[in-house]
Parts: sequence; structure tokens; C-alpha cells
Amino acid sequence: MSELPRCVCRRTPEPIAINGRLEAPVWDRIPPLGNFRFVDGVGEPELPTEVRLCWDDRYLYLGFIAIDLDIWGTYRCHDDPVWEEEVVEAFLCSGGDVTRYYEFNFSPHNVVFDAKIQIPENGDRKLMRADAAWVCQGLQSAVDISGTPDNHNVIDEKWVVTAAIPFAEIGREGRPPVEGEEWRANFYRIDRAGKGEFSCWSPTLQANFHVPGRFGWVVFSEEEW
Repeated sequence: MSELPRCVCRRTPEPIAINGRLEAPVWDRIPPLGNFRFVDGVGEPELPTEVRLCWDDRYLYLGFIAIDLDIWGTYRCHDDPVWEEEVVEAFLCSGGDVTRYYEFNFSPHNVVFDAKIQIPENGDRKLMRADAAWVCQGLQSAVDISGTPDNHNVIDEKWVVTAAIPFAEIGREGRPPVEGEEWRANFYRIDRAGKGEFSCWSPTLQANFHVPGRFGWVVFSEEEW
């Protein structure tokens, strides 16, 4: 599990409406980043997760699909500690220093936690600095639920998150990517069913999401989906 995953993030030919549904035609053309594994790299979760990425001159677009038989959440306010319950997450490093990056968490009730993070590549939490007071201005997100949230007696199907993260807020003087530009990133899922499932695109090989040295590579392309 030492090799880091790579994906190509291509342009979308038209802006995407952020409504929690992957209904824009471009979403069907984007191959998902599936094959999430447990954070330690051993085994696959019972509840799969997919992520799709694309971009235009203003935004990085994310689309998550989280298969979930019991969709719930108690938090309702921005920057509540949603990671204590159930979330999908994106950690994005748009600059050359992978020890500094942006964290985005999205709950089934579309509660967003956003922060700037600084931590050594090895994930030493004693040296971690989190600026949770930072707010990503202009961030758009929405959730669509197939099921009956917060009712543990009903079997649910999935929840979908779409998000548009403005380049103006995540470094590099706000400019959009250029052909061949490489970012470091990782994508995560927390589900609390049973003993809990902590899974991700690029396993960190320890019980810690914040290991930037294990982030995968996102390569931007001007080619459209």
C-alpha cells in the first residue's frame, strides 16, 4: 500500500448546479474514485463511497455518493464537530507544501466544517495546528438523501453531496489550475454503524486522517469530460 493513487481532474463544459443531485450530464462522464479502503489500508468497508471531481475557471466541483443504511446526524450549525458522527471529507493541498492544506467536512444534513490545517507529513497530531475560524467564502454545498434521515427503524439507501469550492479561497492567489498542475488530496468517509467504518481514497496506514504524506495526487487537465 505504499504507492499513492493518482487521478485526472478534467474541465466541465458548463457550470454545475449545486443541488445534491448528480443530474448534470457531466457527472455521468466522470469515472468515480471508488475502491475506498479502511484508513489503515487493510480491507474494504461494507458501505462503499464514490467521489467525482471536475473544475471550471471558478470552482473545483466535488460529488460524493455515500451508500448508507442508517442516515443520521444531530449537528446543525456550521463548524460543529460533524466528524464525531457521519461525514464525507475532502482534504485539499493546492500549493507545493503538503503540510498545509484545507479541510472540508460535509454531513448528511449539509452541515459544513471547514478549516486550514498545518501538520507534519507523518501526521504527528501533537504538532497539528487547525484554524477552524477560517470560513471558505462562497463555498456551495447541498445534500440529497434517499431514505428517512434520523429514523433508525427505517433502512435507508444513500446520501449524495455536491459541492463547489471556489479557487479564490484556497490559495495560489485564487487562480484556476493550468494544464498538468498537480495537487495533493485525500477523500474520506466516516460511518458509525456497528463498530464504525473509517475509509478513504488513499489509506494513511494509521488511525489518523491527517497524514499529508499519504495524500494522493490530483492532476488537472484542460480537456473536457
